[in-house]
Amino acid sequence: MAVAAVLATAGAGSAFGQTPFTPATGPACKDQSKEGFGLWTCPGPAGYVVRFADEGNIVSLTIAPKRAIEKVEGPTAQWRGAGKAFGDRVQWIMRAGVPRAAVIRTWSRVGDDEREVQELSVFAINGETACLVGAVEIHTEKANAAALARAERAADSRCPEK
Repeated sequence: MAVAAVLATAGAGSAFGQTPFTPATGPACKDQSKEGFGLWTCPGPAGYVVRFADEGNIVSLTIAPKRAIEKVEGPTAQWRGAGKAFGDRVQWIMRAGVPRAAVIRTWSRVGDDEREVQELSVFAINGETACLVGAVEIHTEKANAAALARAERAADSRCPEK
């Protein structure tokens, strides 16, 4: 919880613009889950949404405008989930009132020993396309500031063409 509070504070004074937060779970989100498969979509700013999926071992998220979320080919990112899998909030980096990057806390399992890793995952957003551009391990010194700086750079870059 303390890190989430720091993340909120870090974004509040961004020199580049607004960094609003939206929920990644809860009553504002539309739950479409079925037995053994979690699926929910949460609202973001300016008509964007994040769709979260949790199959148990594999989790994913997709970032897109609400009007296009059903048409997106494949998730924005997918990984072996661990622990909670997703943080409680998404931080958005805006340019001219449009989301251009996002940061969310994620938990994953990595390596042969399947150790649990907690990171701040950073996504670039280019219209209907979004991509994972990197992550900052949560125990890195000043992880929140590093993730926000990476997101600010991502907001001014493009996702690779598929």
